[in-house]
Amino acid sequence: MNWLAILRALLGFASTLTEYLRNRELLEAGEAKAIAEGLSNANEAIERARRARRNAVRDFDKRDGVPDDEDPNLRD
Repeated sequence: MNWLAILRALLGFASTLTEYLRNRELLEAGEAKAIAEGLSNANEAIERARRARRNAVRDFDKRDGVPDDEDPNLRD
């Protein structure tokens, strides 16, 4: 009877350890997925900003650096 109790305790411990390791792996996978998504979003935002800057420089160069006089947002 004593051996049965020890075996049952060992199996319970092994089950608990296995569940803990599985949960830790799931948490790490979720964390990695969240980081990858965040980096992807940041990369897209940076690319949009670069594209906007290229377009602004191109438009400025098209006007030879002189602002458009018809722009109502210009200030004297």
